Amino acid sequence: MESKFWKKQERKIVMHGSDMNIIESCVDRHALFNPNKTAFVFQSYGKVVKYSYKEIYEKVNQFANLLENSKVKKNSRVFVFLPKVPEMYISILAVIKQGSIAAPLFEAFQTDGLELRLRKGDADVLITNKLLAKRLKHKIKGMKVFVVDSQIFKNKLKKQSSYFNCVLKNKKSTALMMFTSSTAGTPVAGVEISHYGLVQQHYTAELVLRLNKQSNYWCTAHPGWVTGTIYGLIAPLSIGCTNYVLEEHFDAKMWIGFLKKNNITTLYTAPTALRLLNGNVKKSDFKHLKVLASVGEALTESTFNSYKKLGIRITDTYWQTETGAMVIANYDSSKFTMGKAIPGLKVLINKGTIALRPKWPSMMTGIYKHKKMYRSYFKNKLFITNDTAKKDKKGYFYFIARSDDIIKTSGERVSPIEIESVLLSYKSIKEAAVIGVPDEIKGSILKAFIVLKDKVKESDKLKMQISEFVKKYYAGHSYPKIIEFVKSLPKTNSGKIIRMKLREMES
Repeated sequence: MESKFWKKQERKIVMHGSDMNIIESCVDRHALFNPNKTAFVFQSYGKVVKYSYKEIYEKVNQFANLLENSKVKKNSRVFVFLPKVPEMYISILAVIKQGSIAAPLFEAFQTDGLELRLRKGDADVLITNKLLAKRLKHKIKGMKVFVVDSQIFKNKLKKQSSYFNCVLKNKKSTALMMFTSSTAGTPVAGVEISHYGLVQQHYTAELVLRLNKQSNYWCTAHPGWVTGTIYGLIAPLSIGCTNYVLEEHFDAKMWIGFLKKNNITTLYTAPTALRLLNGNVKKSDFKHLKVLASVGEALTESTFNSYKKLGIRITDTYWQTETGAMVIANYDSSKFTMGKAIPGLKVLINKGTIALRPKWPSMMTGIYKHKKMYRSYFKNKLFITNDTAKKDKKGYFYFIARSDDIIKTSGERVSPIEIESVLLSYKSIKEAAVIGVPDEIKGSILKAFIVLKDKVKESDKLKMQISEFVKKYYAGHSYPKIIEFVKSLPKTNSGKIIRMKLREMES
């Protein structure tokens, strides 16, 4: 039984007793009561396309009808493999409305990564485009493929009715299957998130991101990542604001221009992107901004303070694919902290690790074909996140690191996040990422991948100076023994560093 708190929050979304379909809240009701309101503004390499809620409603209905008329059965697992183009967003909504399960994928996956996920997820349908379809080298038994930019698909879509009645599902049934590798402890695992998760997703978008119908909102994450689906699509549409999408990869000048041109009031992005913007952005660039929020990786104190000097407070948010929505956020404090637990949730520190007391609305309901793995998250009636943190007497949390990111060197436990924060305060460093590499004597030693600022020359002397700087300002034992200067760090198109690729380079 849901708590009284979350029962109260149910009033903000459309439910029919124990049945629902999140698209009624995200699209249908706004198309009925505010049809001309702009739902999406897409910018792709200079081209801008806008859609009202009525237009999104009609396009979603046509897509849902196409799925139905193509004999895609309800509860099918439909993978969506596209860039940040309108079809990516519309197809996810259509799949859910039709009564199936949407499984968005990041566009950067190549053949092996793509096919592994399709097979692990028993894909019934793949929605993609001509370019990305070329990465599918082997036939997946029983899987239909829709190529959205093919003339055959376009002709079929035009013939579909713009009316489709939402298929109601039990509120605990799966709406989204998000594939993750960072927190699930496996190459790929399909985390299942229910329709009912919208209750918490809507509430946190209002509370933390302060979204309302007048908001001009920009979430930079691709829908292939959980942030891009939950807070780049589902939650903001439920609230009824205008959502801005920039397809191109990170470029500081372009991002600042996009921010100013569209009078963005809430920006939700990765700390890496904030670090890359720092030095390029001025206080006047944030003229219309009311909330600047970070997600996806640890926010460093140096980044927080650099924006504080501009008069901008970064709202940090903490959650995982498995939690389905924010569980900790710094929405009420001007100091550097993860923030407090979201109201209605019981979050605590258990043996140094962040833990939650089940159940909450957006909590994952399963991991596809991995029952044992799903059960492993729950110990002593708690949900264990595997992220380490501290909590003060006032209820504020302070992040340390992911348990599997902690580096043990000479018997000492070191957080790479803290080392990176020190490195980023060094005058010559633009970006930094730290990992542990095997060492016969110490078990592991620290290696730093560093991107230098423009016009700074690489040298062995500079490497020594950087190491000495960390020794002086952090600890004598916890400094990078190896430094490698690189031109860039591997990132998602929203600017988040992909540390796994750095580890793979060393293995």
